[in-house]
Amino acid sequence: MQKLTFLVVIALIALGSISCNLLTVEDEPSEYPTIYPRLEMSELQEMNSEYHQANDGRLCSTLNEYGLTGFSKVLFEDGRSTCQDRDVVRIEMNNTDTLESSAKKSLIKNTRYTGVEDTASLRLLRMEPLAGCIICEGPDQKSENIEWKLTFDNQVIDSVEVQGTEIIVILDALGVSEIWGNWYPEFNVPAFVNFGYMDVQEGMKGWEIDMRNYTGEETIYTVQEQDVTERPYKVYLPVENEKGLQIRTCWAVPISNSTNENFKGWFAYVDIKEGFLVDLVAR
Repeated sequence: MQKLTFLVVIALIALGSISCNLLTVEDEPSEYPTIYPRLEMSELQEMNSEYHQANDGRLCSTLNEYGLTGFSKVLFEDGRSTCQDRDVVRIEMNNTDTLESSAKKSLIKNTRYTGVEDTASLRLLRMEPLAGCIICEGPDQKSENIEWKLTFDNQVIDSVEVQGTEIIVILDALGVSEIWGNWYPEFNVPAFVNFGYMDVQEGMKGWEIDMRNYTGEETIYTVQEQDVTERPYKVYLPVENEKGLQIRTCWAVPISNSTNENFKGWFAYVDIKEGFLVDLVAR
């Protein structure tokens, strides 16, 4: 997550100051946001062992610190993935007809770790061949497609996208060998929108953003009225902090940069219940 400057924080305080004029609804007590705690290493290693046993030792990928298939180096030995040292299956793969169904079956089989509960929700974004040698020595060396990389789109719940939840599945001639990325099967969502997107947009006018974090320029950009005319949309945003990983329901607010044609601007993610800026990222 990019660090925001003091100037941006001051702008957020200004945004908070207008909240007294907003219509707010007191929610019933609930656990929002949902927090996924980091697991103790011993528990994580036990889960990872069970994960690999359930897949007959075919997977070289590991679980992350939350016990999910999302990418993490926490279980890499000396910072090196076990996938780098596995025995490569050097068999040419020409028939791709069953790859998508095989990948989906593996994601459902490992639902405890992948968070995928229904294959009908999975949308394949792309399928790419990965080349490797099938004759690796001598004058007749030859390379062919020996693996395929399938990328599934972000999780969507009631038409709202969960950011950063693409899942990548790698398959060779013997089946699935790697799973990276995960969905989140259950998390709490605010029952009411305490901060509407129009109020959030209005509060962003006059924001001052230090451009060093984005373009390296030692200048301050002030958000103008014309920079916040695109309609915001709702997203679920996984955020890591010292407590673990939490999923916040946010407005994704597009902000244009009207002075630099080479830098399009930002997305500001603002929590719809608590009204604070969760993240500010380049578009």
